[in-house]
Amino acid sequence: MAAPKFIYHIVCLSDWEIQKSQAEFTAASLEAEGFIHCSREEQIKGTLKRFFKNRKDLRILKIDTSLLNVPVIYEAADDGSGFFPHVFGTITMRAIADVELPSLQKI
Repeated sequence: MAAPKFIYHIVCLSDWEIQKSQAEFTAASLEAEGFIHCSREEQIKGTLKRFFKNRKDLRILKIDTSLLNVPVIYEAADDGSGFFPHVFGTITMRAIADVELPSLQKI
């Protein structure tokens, strides 16, 4: 399977508002785990259900992988649900192609 051009990171609105005017975006998981958790488009619904159930304060960052200057490595989820993209560094703002609200179709 070829790596997709776009991957997605789910973020709390407050975290996005604080960082949106910065040159780069980061997440707490980068310091804690060494990478930023992301999903492929078809994984968003499951990620929202598993980790963000009933949350209304979210945004989905659509990330253009061709504009990242850090590695993206696909790693197996602990529960065997598939391989997820992990971004090993900060995400340059120019790589964020769009900021979306989670739609009812994705939840």
